Amino acid sequence: MHVSLAFDLAFARYAMATMRSILDKGISDGEAVSWWFTPAPDVPQAVLDAFVREGERRGEVHLLRVPEELDALPLSSWRIMSSRITHAAYYRLLLPELVPDTVPRMLYVDGDVLCMGGLTELWETDLGDDLLAAAVDIGSPTVSAAGGLPGFAAGAGRLTFWSDYFNSGVLLMDLARCREEKIAARSLDYLRDNAPRLRFAVQDAMNITVDDRWVRLDPRWNDMDFAACEREGESRGARLIQFAGAKKPWQDAFPEGELKTLFGKYLPAATDLGIAR
Repeated sequence: MHVSLAFDLAFARYAMATMRSILDKGISDGEAVSWWFTPAPDVPQAVLDAFVREGERRGEVHLLRVPEELDALPLSSWRIMSSRITHAAYYRLLLPELVPDTVPRMLYVDGDVLCMGGLTELWETDLGDDLLAAAVDIGSPTVSAAGGLPGFAAGAGRLTFWSDYFNSGVLLMDLARCREEKIAARSLDYLRDNAPRLRFAVQDAMNITVDDRWVRLDPRWNDMDFAACEREGESRGARLIQFAGAKKPWQDAFPEGELKTLFGKYLPAATDLGIAR
């Protein structure tokens, strides 16, 4: 299994918690795992060393470097989103170009995800001729939702205004097909061309370039309704819970409960990562 995480310094602790939860609950005994970390330029060596040590507990660790030009890309024009999206969010776009051709597929996971169970079944998902697998975004379930996908005009491909819209926080990517379709380059072009009206940035870019060629994952592989997960517990069957939106389990204002406690169990202290307070 190949798993990728991207993070800047501000998000490093939370990405570490996500990785620890996958190590604890997501990987079966004897299952090989390779970690592919894509750190932002502001992540110091001490923090990278901590990630390498953690990853090498179970498997190999690879560090990927992205071109500095990505820092010049525009972020969301929505004030509420611009405070939550950083340039590190764009790094998933480049995975097909940065990872060696010998790696057939990649499981990308955001750093605000909590793993609750084994991921082997997800990893083995049949992608057929599609480019990736993802879950429908519960906050913006169709192309026309949330004001509509910026820059989209129906008729050029398979995508329509009524097509499902996927969340990019958990992606199982066919790297070869994504390279063939030039998903990275076309997504970057979309971001530049739509700079004044970007909404969900990388997520919008991927939805428009993937052009509805994606496998719909069961919500348990990217469950964004964490309130329902808290309420229903194990009976809900969520394997990956994404804390999408403004409320995060490391915040004091996040509701007390099992999920906050569990995320806190995996969350390293800032000093453990060499981050001075």
